[in-house]
Amino acid sequence: MKRPNPTFLKKAEGIKTSRKKRTLIIILVLLALTSAIIFISSIASTQDTYRLMYPGLIGAATSTTTEYSAYQRPVHTTTETTTQATTTATTTVLHAILAATPTPTPNPEETAHTSQNDSPDPFTEDRDFSFKPAGIQTATYQERAVYLDELKENVAAYQKKHPEMRICYEFISLSTGERLGVDELDPVVPSGAMAIPIEIVYYDSIEGVTGPLSKKVTFDSDYGGARNSSYIAKTYNYGKEFYMRTLLNYAIVKNDSVALNYIIDELGGLDEAIKSVDEISNYISYNDSVIYRDYRGLEFRAPGTISCYDMGNYISYLYHEFINTPQINQRLINDMAHSELESPLSAAFPEDTRILHVLGRNTGRGAYLECAIVDYKEPIAIIIYVESSSPGSAGTAIATLGGYTQKFIEMCYS
Repeated sequence: MKRPNPTFLKKAEGIKTSRKKRTLIIILVLLALTSAIIFISSIASTQDTYRLMYPGLIGAATSTTTEYSAYQRPVHTTTETTTQATTTATTTVLHAILAATPTPTPNPEETAHTSQNDSPDPFTEDRDFSFKPAGIQTATYQERAVYLDELKENVAAYQKKHPEMRICYEFISLSTGERLGVDELDPVVPSGAMAIPIEIVYYDSIEGVTGPLSKKVTFDSDYGGARNSSYIAKTYNYGKEFYMRTLLNYAIVKNDSVALNYIIDELGGLDEAIKSVDEISNYISYNDSVIYRDYRGLEFRAPGTISCYDMGNYISYLYHEFINTPQINQRLINDMAHSELESPLSAAFPEDTRILHVLGRNTGRGAYLECAIVDYKEPIAIIIYVESSSPGSAGTAIATLGGYTQKFIEMCYS
C-alpha cells in the first residue's frame, strides 16, 4: 500500500488552518459590526429620549447660543396649505402664556345684579405642598464654581446676542445661599409679581392665625377699571363678596390686580405695605423714583420698580421662613405651586419638575418678570426679567436662560 505524500499532507493541513483563520476573522468582523450597530442604535435612542425630556436643548452641551423656539409643553404640530396647492408648511402651534388675552365681558354697571349671588363663595384649600429632599451632589466645590462661571458666561452671551431686549437674571441656591446675578441690580417692572412680597408681609402680619381667613371684602367701583388684569373685574358685578383667603389666592394663582389691591388696603395702603416689604429688601424700593432706559431706549423716571436682586431676597426669605415655620406661609407656597399661568421655565426642566412661580406682566411696557422656586435636584430660585417687543420672544428668552440654569444644576449632580 502506497503511503501518503508528506508534502501533500502538510499543504492540506496549511490550507485547513488558513481556512480556520479566515473564518475566525470573518466572525470577529461581523461581531464588531454588530456591536457598532447596537451602539449607534443605543445613542440614537438616548438622543430621542433626551429630545423628549428637554425640548430645544439638543446641542446645548456644546453651544452657548442654544435658544428655545417653543417654550410651552406640549408642542403640537399641524400642516397648513398655502395659496399654492403644491406647497405645504409645517408650523408649531404655540399658546401665548405671557400676554393676557382680553375677553369681552359685560360692564358690571350694565348687568343686572340679580344674575349674581353676592355671597362669598366657599374656599377649599389645596393639599399642602412640601419640598422633596435634595439630591447628592457629585461635583466638587471647585467644579461647581467652574460650572457657575460657565452659567454666567452663557447668560451674558445671550444678552449680547439680543441687544433688542433688556434682560436681567438672578439665581440662588436656596439650600446653600450661593448666588449669581447678571444686571440683577438694574430697575425692573414687577407688575403682578409684587404679590409675592406683599403676601409675605401680609401672612407675617397675621402670624399665628391658622383659621380660614374668612373676613369678607366687597368688590366695588373703586377697583373696577382693571378689567384686562383682573379675573374678578372681568367675571363679577359690583357687590360680590370675597373671603380674604380667596383674594390672597387670586392675587397669586390668577395674577389678579384687583385682589392684590385689596390685600394692600388690608395692610394700611401702599406706603405702609412697602415699608414692611423694604424691611426684607430695598436695594430699589417700589416707592422710589428711579431713572432708567427701557429696551427701546426710552427714559423713565417713576416709582414702581424693584430689582431682580430684591426679588431674590423676597423669595429666599419666603423659602427659609417656610422651612423653619411652615404654618406661616403654607398657603402662599400652595398658591404659587398652583399658578394658572404656565411658567416658561417648564420647557427648560424635566416635565415632572415642580415649579412654584408668579409671572409679572406689563404688556404696555413689554415687561415680563418670572419669579420661581424650582423644586429640582436642589431647591433653587430663578428670577428672570425680559423687556421685549413681543411676549413670544420674552418667553423664549426666559426658557432659554432657564435651560442654561438647568444644565448647570444637572452637571453638578450627574
